[in-house]
Amino acid sequence: MTNLVFLGLLPLFGIGLVIIIIIAVIAAAKQKERSDMTLKKAYLYLVSVISLIIAVVGAIMLINLALKAWVFTKADQQYYGYPSCTAINTDGSKNISCDETVLAEQRKQAEENSAAQRQRDAAQAIAMIAVASPVWWYHWRMARKEA
Repeated sequence: MTNLVFLGLLPLFGIGLVIIIIIAVIAAAKQKERSDMTLKKAYLYLVSVISLIIAVVGAIMLINLALKAWVFTKADQQYYGYPSCTAINTDGSKNISCDETVLAEQRKQAEENSAAQRQRDAAQAIAMIAVASPVWWYHWRMARKEA
């Protein structure tokens, strides 16, 4: 579910990136007379902003997971209807229904899938923070030296 939300935000990030590039190009063109804004400085600021956004999204994902795990515990419940186990035999005459062990196995599998999804989401969020934070720090430090 979180991946779908993140994928839904990609067009917004793309639009934001285009806007930032346009603003950086306009600012570079306006300041060309003063030669304060160089292409290198624009690159450093652009990468800083993008990596900071990625780190913030990762932090938001981790906060969301933590809130669902410890504060709003019912928010992470799946609204999954277990399929009925009634089936028709190959000859079309008999109904075969499953017993409680099959239903318990389905519930157990659904819980395991939910736990695995939470772990995947946590791993993705931690990876986003772990990669974007040093990239942001390095580029921001270099951009401040240029200023």
